[in-house]
Amino acid sequence: MTNGNMKKMRFYRCPACGNLLFSTDDADVTCCGAKLTNLVMHKPDEENALQIEHSDGEWYITAPHEMHREHYISFVAFLAGDTMIVKKQYPEWGLDVRLPYIRHGMLLWYCTRDGLFYQNI
Repeated sequence: MTNGNMKKMRFYRCPACGNLLFSTDDADVTCCGAKLTNLVMHKPDEENALQIEHSDGEWYITAPHEMHREHYISFVAFLAGDTMIVKKQYPEWGLDVRLPYIRHGMLLWYCTRDGLFYQNI
């Protein structure tokens, strides 16, 4: 049991409709009639890395990552203490995200082809 620890957040994405779901502890999650398993976090390789800058009192996040309908970053999330911020991304838009500057936390992003990635900040 994690007692709702945000750093232990579980992420789910429905392969049928793309629905994005979260839980702070173990849960039986279903969507479109199918049981979902939580996404496993990986450290990014060069192809899936994001560029992160501290700019004007915010985190400014970009990436040269493909953003096509078949392959794109679906969301970017930031977890810190008792806070989770999620920015939904869309195919055919460039990845350009601004988040409030919180000194320490975990940045996560989901690539529709390669899975869930994380980086500690």
